[in-house]
Amino acid sequence: MNLIKGIKVLVLDVKEFRHNFETKGPTVAGLEPREALNRLRMFSDEYSVRKRKFDSYYAGETLFGLPHTPYPLLVKTASEIELLDKLYGLYSKVKDTIGKWREIAWTDVIAEIDKMVDTTDTFSRDCSRLPGVLKSWEAYKELKQEIDDMTEILPLVKSLAKESIRPRHWEEIITLVKQDIPYTTETFNLSQLFKCPLLSFKEEIEEITDSADKQLRLEKQLRDEITASWETAELEIKTWKGVDAPCTLGGNIMDLQEKLEADLGTLN
Repeated sequence: MNLIKGIKVLVLDVKEFRHNFETKGPTVAGLEPREALNRLRMFSDEYSVRKRKFDSYYAGETLFGLPHTPYPLLVKTASEIELLDKLYGLYSKVKDTIGKWREIAWTDVIAEIDKMVDTTDTFSRDCSRLPGVLKSWEAYKELKQEIDDMTEILPLVKSLAKESIRPRHWEEIITLVKQDIPYTTETFNLSQLFKCPLLSFKEEIEEITDSADKQLRLEKQLRDEITASWETAELEIKTWKGVDAPCTLGGNIMDLQEKLEADLGTLN
């Protein structure tokens, strides 16, 4: 008798649970993604309580040879929760991961950037594989936008972290985005860079970083040429008309000095 009474109570409880899910749950139209996620977690916990009762009563019905009571509303809710878990599970993972990235110190970016790019690529693939029915949800749109933005921003971050970027290049970017970037401070991290509208000036920033790479190549080329020239330079000291002093410099040392001044002028 207790089993039958418990089943009747559960049937009514499931009906009320479903009504609350439809009117107060994560599927209510217009919810912000964070609020929808909170409601999903709450209703997932409530579903688990009812699922345990269902399993217990199902086993009791089997034991006593009773027909199994159907709970179509519980099954429907379980299906929708499972579907939403896929969306909000990825949503939470992306938000938490990017939140941690924001705290990465600029000095550690080079060591982390490739891993960040690979992780973003994985997020993008996982997002594209979500069921089509979820793609009209605000959480999906926000999720996809954040992944797409990160896919574009990270290559810029990687370019800005290269050895070719000098203070003069940072100053160009600061002027461009019209926001301060504390690149010289020890506390400079990605969150401070992400506050800047980098994507609004993507092409301009790419031009600056490409130019910086070319300048670095020129610097290295000139340095190698100058070093090679000075390694073979000859210094000859001559007397002047047979007098011990004053003396003059000879050999090719003066030619090298003129070449050095010309090269430095080209570099600047």
